[in-house]
Amino acid sequence: MQNIFELVNKQRVADPHKVAIVYEGQEVSYAKLIQETLKLSQGLKSLGLGKGQRIALFAPNGIEYAIVLLAAAKLGVAVVPLPITLKGMALINALKKVPVACTIAWSSVSSALLESNVIEPGRLITLNKKVGDELEWRAFLDAQQNDDESFEGGGSDPYILTMTSGSTGEPKPIVLSQQCKIARAFEATVNYYSLSKTDVVLVSTPLYHSLAERGLLMPLMLGATTVIMPKFNINKWFDLITNYGVTFMFSVSSQLESLIPELQKGHDLSSLKCIVSSSAVLPSETKDRLLQHLDCRLHECYGASEVGVVTDFCVSEDRHKRGSVGKPLPFVSLKIVDKDGLQVAPSEVGEIVCTTSTAFNGYHKLPEQTKKAYDKDGYFSTGDLGYLDDDGYLYYVGRNKEVISTGGINVYPQDIESVIKTHPHIADCVAFGIPDQKFGEVVKVVYVSNEADSVIDEMEIRKLCFEQLTDYQQPRELLQVPCLERSGLGKILRNEVKLKYKH
Repeated sequence: MQNIFELVNKQRVADPHKVAIVYEGQEVSYAKLIQETLKLSQGLKSLGLGKGQRIALFAPNGIEYAIVLLAAAKLGVAVVPLPITLKGMALINALKKVPVACTIAWSSVSSALLESNVIEPGRLITLNKKVGDELEWRAFLDAQQNDDESFEGGGSDPYILTMTSGSTGEPKPIVLSQQCKIARAFEATVNYYSLSKTDVVLVSTPLYHSLAERGLLMPLMLGATTVIMPKFNINKWFDLITNYGVTFMFSVSSQLESLIPELQKGHDLSSLKCIVSSSAVLPSETKDRLLQHLDCRLHECYGASEVGVVTDFCVSEDRHKRGSVGKPLPFVSLKIVDKDGLQVAPSEVGEIVCTTSTAFNGYHKLPEQTKKAYDKDGYFSTGDLGYLDDDGYLYYVGRNKEVISTGGINVYPQDIESVIKTHPHIADCVAFGIPDQKFGEVVKVVYVSNEADSVIDEMEIRKLCFEQLTDYQQPRELLQVPCLERSGLGKILRNEVKLKYKH
């Protein structure tokens, strides 16, 4: 039974002085990383944490993220990574949905949690600066002796609980085990892309995303080097590649599109061996322009948080299949089915379903929903539409569910609607995704007033959303309409509303 801490600690034993992580010019060796991990492990033990318990983590990208994930792996504790932009009832409900024994947070989140009295100060560790009577990260670690190097957990025990969206609605926390994370790191990444200890991996997306966590942990388990960006910045992206010899990265499609104007300036990207684009299919024009300036392999992948990467497409080699998202990975079985679950013929659109060795462990405390996610043959239902061509290449068509995918993040309409409907003059509303070149989709909300001929100030709604919703949930467009299409029973016909107002 492998353990993530064990795998990283083996790299420390083999080469203690090798750089494990680079962050904002700071280079942390494997020896230092494990030392900090052992201190946090001992500190968490002193708070009574042990196998089977959970930690909420509200942190920006940084070295602390790796330390928390490794300490949790050592102790057999599960981590619930959440964005530091979470606020209002979404923040409170997130901790109610998945109760935790300890929270590690940025000061802005710590302040909100203390004000709401949802956590004891002695169970809260603030990363940057104290805001009350809670613990402070640096002082807490410095007060600890190193824990021993034994480890608990691993295998199918819960390790990461990924929230599917903000929590004002009914999210389904996805449970990922250490075994799952290890399989995704090695089977779906190291082996598939032929990575080694000599690689340098850049992480440029928020670390509360599953794929970004892989970009962080995979190099550490391999004995390579991880370079972490605080947040995506075009100029810094080029500088880090040049200065640290970055060879591999996962990147969301919108980041790659934003790089094109700068690529023409002739930056030194000679170290790059492979870039894997995720979250949305790159437009053909974008692919052409990237290939003109990148002298490395360019891949696109398709997948879902529940099952990891499902298909991969090497854009730089299979140019004749340009609109495809590739073929299933070696350990994935994929098929397209109709509404009755029957497999359809090539080129016929249906739902994408798959089996894989990198599947999740289920939805947290939702056994019925977990069961319903699979068909009788054990295939996971992605909720996405697509088709296979005669050569077995998958083509992604669109989403079958109401979920909005913006910048690679899933957003649930009811999370947004439940906030907007608290406005005293709004009778009802519908949130849906509309196409966007940069993010794939952005949020649009149409709403009706509860008073005839009453015009609602749009800025009031935006203020309400800013106070209660996180950044990726913010509506890009708001539109007041006279009425919303409804069925004979009074139920809103969501699809009709979307079709009518999507432009």
